[in-house]
Amino acid sequence: MGVEMTKIPVKIVQVTSPSGEKKNGVMLDVHDYFEAKGNVETKIKQFEKMYFNMVLKAQNLFYGRGIEQKKYRNLPSSLYWKLGDILRKFNEEIETEFLITNYAQALYRDFGLSKDYVYDLLTIAKLFKKNEILDLVPFSYYRALKRKNKELQKFGIFEKEVMRLNKMGKEDKLVGRENYKIELNNLIENLKKK
Repeated sequence: MGVEMTKIPVKIVQVTSPSGEKKNGVMLDVHDYFEAKGNVETKIKQFEKMYFNMVLKAQNLFYGRGIEQKKYRNLPSSLYWKLGDILRKFNEEIETEFLITNYAQALYRDFGLSKDYVYDLLTIAKLFKKNEILDLVPFSYYRALKRKNKELQKFGIFEKEVMRLNKMGKEDKLVGRENYKIELNNLIENLKKK
């Protein structure tokens, strides 16, 4: 008797018909199909619906519904947070039952964002409250701050730095993003010396 699976490993795929038509779907290894508990077909259909609804919702938010797609560099930071929140909620819904074996590749294909960018969106949606993300501060600054989260938390000043960054945004006193990264590094180095 095989080991009972706790999560169903699925792969999100795109196949092209001989006529050139592309279709998205979800695949499951035959071995995994027989090892999984319950009505696997129903679970897979539910998962497929949830995933592609999430992608559509995220695409509509991120790119809009028009023919011309927005350039993601020019979007407000609050929109990035909302996008991360959509991804976060989807992950929470599926995390106990499914394991997406090609999640990063699928999101890149279906949505056009790199693995690092998706990770940053998810992390920022967990780390920051909605009201802590201001449109006056470009999203790249929050990404830089997120990358220093653990070190700043260690010194108990992460929340203080969020407030400082947002204050600079409100007062139109943001230093360039690269300068902000240098400021964060210097702040951490000075704290280490104390």
